[in-house]
Amino acid sequence: MWGALLHDLARCAPRSIMAARFHLGLARAIVEMVRALRNEARFDTVALTGGVFQNKTLLEHVAGPLRAAGFKALSHRQVPANDGGLSMGQAAIACARVLEADKSAGRTGRLVTSESRIEEQASV
Repeated sequence: MWGALLHDLARCAPRSIMAARFHLGLARAIVEMVRALRNEARFDTVALTGGVFQNKTLLEHVAGPLRAAGFKALSHRQVPANDGGLSMGQAAIACARVLEADKSAGRTGRLVTSESRIEEQASV
């Protein structure tokens, strides 16, 4: 892939052609890597996430061939694939931990904020 890109640069290929070749080459490399890993790890579901998969071209050229190879390819629909989605996941985990701690402490039916916990601890 890199050799082809350098070759295109040397012959002054149009940038649109170089970009298309790069994305297709990267997509093929990802698909080949996933297929090779399946032979070692025995899985059939792949999560296509992270900022790189916000690129529609790359997502389509990876998800399609993976599905054709029998994989279940997961991608984002309502949550961003980048740091926004990561932050949302972290917030969901934090919320679940707070709710579990409240349940363990016998507090149910309300979400306890860190401020109310501080007030609660100060009054004890």
